Amino acid sequence: MKDLLIVEGTLTPLSSKTHITYQFNIPGPAESLRIDFSYSPKVLDDKEQARVLIEEALDKYVDPSLQAVYKEQWEKFAPLKNLLTLSIDDPEGFRGSAHRHPNHQHHVLSPHESSPGFFAGPIHEGVWRVTISVHCVVTSECRYQLHIREGEIDHEVASI
Repeated sequence: MKDLLIVEGTLTPLSSKTHITYQFNIPGPAESLRIDFSYSPKVLDDKEQARVLIEEALDKYVDPSLQAVYKEQWEKFAPLKNLLTLSIDDPEGFRGSAHRHPNHQHHVLSPHESSPGFFAGPIHEGVWRVTISVHCVVTSECRYQLHIREGEIDHEVASI
């Protein structure tokens, strides 16, 4: 297998509601793409920090007449979790997305079958793009790793 893209980064709560796009080149037609994506931590373990964030959200989004009731039950909204998702574009356009909650994911794209959320089809040469959508970072930092490689067809189509 040939590595096409290996990146990692660190995000903070200020990164929430942003997108990070990487480009990679496939020099010639390929049999498949293997995408491994992970981020950590998944869960905010600090209960007091979670309570503060939940109460801030309740102040912002809940009718003032109901805020006291919701604040008494703040733990029902816990645990708070980081959420990052992936989308892929091939040289011709959108190829699919993996809007999944697990923080360790493996995806396969190939001409005849692909992981759920992605379209099967030729792995064309050219510039491809992968976008990490940073929906929410609730921990002080969140590290991610993305590894994309060209592979052979082995009829392994990942669902996570």
